[in-house]
Amino acid sequence: MNITKLIAKNTVRFTLLSGLWWSGNISAPFALTLDQAIQIAQHNDPWQGGNQLREQALLAQSAAADTLPDPVLSMGMLNLPTNGYALDQEPMTQIKLSVSQMFPRGDSRTIARRQLELLAGQQPLLGQDRRAQVKVTVSTLWLDAYAADKSIRLLAQERGLFEQLADFVQTSYSSAQGKTRQQDVVRAQLEIARLQDRLTLLYEQKDTALAKLMAWLWADEPGQQGFESEGQITLNGPLPDIKLPQAASGLLTSLLNPQQLANLLTTHPAVQAIQQRIQAGHSSVKLAEQKYSPQWAVNAGYAYRQDDQLGRSRADFLSLGVSVSMPIFSTKRQDNDVRASRLTTESLKTDQRLLLRNMLAQLTALTYQYQRMDQRAELYANSILPQMHQQAEASLSAYTHDDGDFDEVMRARIAEFNGRMEQVTILANRLKIKAQIGYFFSTGTLKPQASAGAVE
Repeated sequence: MNITKLIAKNTVRFTLLSGLWWSGNISAPFALTLDQAIQIAQHNDPWQGGNQLREQALLAQSAAADTLPDPVLSMGMLNLPTNGYALDQEPMTQIKLSVSQMFPRGDSRTIARRQLELLAGQQPLLGQDRRAQVKVTVSTLWLDAYAADKSIRLLAQERGLFEQLADFVQTSYSSAQGKTRQQDVVRAQLEIARLQDRLTLLYEQKDTALAKLMAWLWADEPGQQGFESEGQITLNGPLPDIKLPQAASGLLTSLLNPQQLANLLTTHPAVQAIQQRIQAGHSSVKLAEQKYSPQWAVNAGYAYRQDDQLGRSRADFLSLGVSVSMPIFSTKRQDNDVRASRLTTESLKTDQRLLLRNMLAQLTALTYQYQRMDQRAELYANSILPQMHQQAEASLSAYTHDDGDFDEVMRARIAEFNGRMEQVTILANRLKIKAQIGYFFSTGTLKPQASAGAVE
């Protein structure tokens, strides 16, 4: 029988056996798609729960900030004579009950509430940014595990070819047919050993990626959907695609100018979160300016007097008063408080510009990487792999007709196998870059907040 037909026949048999081995190795595995992994990871992310608690805490603080301070109730005894300690001995002896209420400076209550509401509005934006980051992280880990799994399957098929070729070489050498030499037998066995070593490394890569992926897929609370171990999932299936917004899709084919990209990036939740902090900083400046305003307080008191020792009635006393602070000696402190608030707000604007600049640079670099990776994928699919396959078939045909060298057959087969492995890596890396590009086109949506007033 021709060696090419023999290898083809046994390759089909080996592939079927490999498929049975794969299906029997894991008990009822779940075919986890990329979209399902992303949804589970985003739903099970404990960070989101903590973020919602922080938002609720800030909203609770904002409601408390717009509340008057508690009134102060005081009770005392006035002008008690020390020579008899009698309440009716002296006419000025009194039992006094008074209450006072302090009012914060200017509009500080409304401004403080608005400031805290703006800070609370930052939390939903941070949550949206976190979801986008989780999508990129999970996509990268899933694609790493998928590429390793796909490579393992390719290697299993290739190993079957090498084993059949090694058997043929051994048979040919034993029967002293053709030009088969002992070094050909050794070379065939060596390449099989090398394939086994590569298989071990691929399993290590797959196990590592799955272990990291499982950190996002664990269900650690009742009612959550998830998995307990990586043995419950399998990634067998076609390579998925990652959908991008229309603006991002156009970027992959023609690079937009920096100004257009900057305008698009201003809607990113991370950028809008800093914008919320800047607005809160403006409120902080206004709050510091309120320290120039005086602080008022009112008080009222009622003083009870006993009848005198002869039984004559004494009138009780009612007192009313107003107090106001006089910010005369603290002007320097107030000026510096306002200046510090303004400088802090300006520093936030600098942080926002730096973030936009870094995002723009990263997005531009990723776009170039994607375009080059896309060119490589097309080159491998349309040119490199077909030519490698033709070369491998030609060298094998020449060897089976005693017109070629076994080393050339092995080099051609290894080159074709390496090319197929490289194609898997290229396709996975292209999708990983695409997922990273998608992160920059996440759009932040500000959660409506209850208005505390028209103070800006």
